[in-house]
Amino acid sequence: MGEILKRYSLLLKIFVGIILGITVGLFMPESIINFVNILNLFISKFINFSVPLIIIGFVVQGIGSLEFSSGKILGITCAISYVFMLISGFISYFVSIKVFPMLLDNTLKVFENSIDMSNSAKHFHHIDIPPIMDVTSALILSFIIGIGMSCIKGNLLKNVFSEFHSIIEMFVHKIMVPLIPIYVFGVFVKMSSTGHIQKILSSFSKIILIIVCIHLFVIFMQYIVAGIVTKRNPFSLIKNVIPSYTTALATQSSVAVIPVSIKNALSNNVSEAIANFVLPLCSTIHLSGSIISITCNSVAVMIINDVPIRFANIVPFILMLGVVMIAAPGVPCGAIFAVSGILQSILGFDSSMIALIISLHVAQDGFGTACNVSGDGAIAIIMNYINNILKNIKFV
Repeated sequence: MGEILKRYSLLLKIFVGIILGITVGLFMPESIINFVNILNLFISKFINFSVPLIIIGFVVQGIGSLEFSSGKILGITCAISYVFMLISGFISYFVSIKVFPMLLDNTLKVFENSIDMSNSAKHFHHIDIPPIMDVTSALILSFIIGIGMSCIKGNLLKNVFSEFHSIIEMFVHKIMVPLIPIYVFGVFVKMSSTGHIQKILSSFSKIILIIVCIHLFVIFMQYIVAGIVTKRNPFSLIKNVIPSYTTALATQSSVAVIPVSIKNALSNNVSEAIANFVLPLCSTIHLSGSIISITCNSVAVMIINDVPIRFANIVPFILMLGVVMIAAPGVPCGAIFAVSGILQSILGFDSSMIALIISLHVAQDGFGTACNVSGDGAIAIIMNYINNILKNIKFV
């Protein structure tokens, strides 16, 4: 029981923050609500300051850890993983853009009124914590350094950024993650102060259910593709991956499921060499489930905030998601922190919108991880078939 509570501690803290936020917003006097607004203002500025540091620390390490000279298997696996993620992102976008407006339209004005309450803290706006650079510059710099590190043989920069990554990871664990429930608490104080929180929560529960359904649909489609490529029954392939799905659902960790995933892959007649190479790699570079969650949650938050949803913005957003997500594994809320930069720079999100996405994402994180891990098994099946054709591939 203690292990379960520890594993889901962040989700429980966020749940408590939501309940307390609703209670304070409904029953506390305006002076208390104003104090919470001021506190959240400072936290939002601190988050904005931290985003470029998190991007550099995560993305440089994520890209730099991929050895581009490792051979054909790495290249083909990365390509298939990226295509799977792109397809997942666009499927989730088209479903959410059709379905979510029907669920969220009634809560639109309610949330607009609830998030525009920063006037109570307007006298504190002159206290600023400017970031060291904007998010676009941080992303470009991270790509340049990360790709360069993966191509050169020197270890100096790799060691420097490895230590910087460790510092940022500790910063996220010790400071940013504990701040999340507090910030979510403040966001829900703003939302509940209008007295219409029930409609909003009802809408989001439906959104989470739809996202889980998309996860399951994408898993099924990935194994249909694997079955077509290998000329095998996809249902028998899916049956063998169920232990990986359930384990990931319980642990919420792609890395922790790797031994189970390898065992299941062997049951699907994947060679041990391919399983041992592809599955650990995919636990880092393939996150279809996380992309589904983030894309759907982004559309939902944009609808709620009456932000125009332009396909011209969604395309580069999903394309960038597939690259930036390699920085996500291994860190609580790592996916959200890793993509917070492009949420701001491409979709125009502010810190309150990101806080709402964090709440939604954590609530379904186990299902996203289970989708990621299940898709890894499909990629391993495909790569095993390709390896049997390309006999000259050697593993590094």
